Amino acid sequence: MIEYLKILLKKIYKETIIKLFLLIYNKPKLIDKKFKDETAVEYLVNIDGNRYQIFEFKEGVIFTDSNDTTAYISEKNFLSNASMQYYKIDNINSFNGQISKNITLKNGTPKLRKKIDGVVLSLLSGGAAKDNFTHWFSDIIPRIKIFSTKFKLNKIDKFYVPSIKYNYQIESLKSLGIKQSQLISSEKSKHLKAKYIYATSHPCYHLPMKIKKWSLNFLNKSFSNKNYKDKYKKIFVDRDQLKFINKNNLKNYKSHRILINEDEIKKYLHSQGFVIIKPEDYSFKDQIKIFSSANYVVGLFGAAMMMLAFCKKKTKVIELKPLLAGNEFKNISKLKKLVHRQINIKPIFSSSTPQNGLLICPIKKIDRELNFLNKI
Repeated sequence: MIEYLKILLKKIYKETIIKLFLLIYNKPKLIDKKFKDETAVEYLVNIDGNRYQIFEFKEGVIFTDSNDTTAYISEKNFLSNASMQYYKIDNINSFNGQISKNITLKNGTPKLRKKIDGVVLSLLSGGAAKDNFTHWFSDIIPRIKIFSTKFKLNKIDKFYVPSIKYNYQIESLKSLGIKQSQLISSEKSKHLKAKYIYATSHPCYHLPMKIKKWSLNFLNKSFSNKNYKDKYKKIFVDRDQLKFINKNNLKNYKSHRILINEDEIKKYLHSQGFVIIKPEDYSFKDQIKIFSSANYVVGLFGAAMMMLAFCKKKTKVIELKPLLAGNEFKNISKLKKLVHRQINIKPIFSSSTPQNGLLICPIKKIDRELNFLNKI
């Protein structure tokens, strides 16, 4: 009964807040195709045969829930096609729905609005980019390249980003000449108005699997990849997750992604001359140096494998992968001309999240792949 009352009170509070803000800010509306809104302009740009849009809003507004919904609203209160309204179709996949599904059309913009006296470039791209290393470099950073095909970056006063809670987020933007003082985090400010707001269409059309070669080229040109001479020729990417689970009750962790025999794998690879690295222990610049130095990379499917984007041509990769996980890192290897091998592993328990699972990878399978790669 108490739990039910808590849920009811929470619902009433949320509805009250929405009604209150509807008195302060009008909710946006869909534009009539016959109407021309001169306060919102779209520019078409082309990068290596891929078409993108840059959106410009004079006295524009951005509202986001810092997750599934982002609304770009013109001075005339029309919702722009730059807006995003993600919905999940299963435990791992989400898609950008039709603009008519944007929740602001129903609930308005129920947060206090912050006024920016200047020009803002929004790099927002859904909730995954707040925490996920791969999405940061496939969804966020390439937007800067799209914008720069039409405008100079020094035109921008503030950059609206999903998050700045991780060092790699701040470091990567700093490497592009963007100061931390120029950053506005969507986790702290969810409702902005500025003299001009710019946004772009999604660099890989809302699917990391469709990352483009120009994106990878932009990453490599933007960030120094001076490598180490000797130390990191062979690396194993250590997730170090075993310490977080109770091995006597594995079933409780069936939706995690963990190599149960990781210690055995590390011992074997160490005997083969591999250096064991935990990427989070290194600065972003040092991670780039390490991966660009490598001739061999072995790692479990996961965000750290995005660093394959910085490997040199013909680097040999062994990806340990849950059977039903995607092929986004294999696609990066294809674009970078790496030699990519996968060991697909069936989890020991069925997981509600297909890309996860508790995994045991026989050493003989890794040994077989290494022997194959050694002959190339």
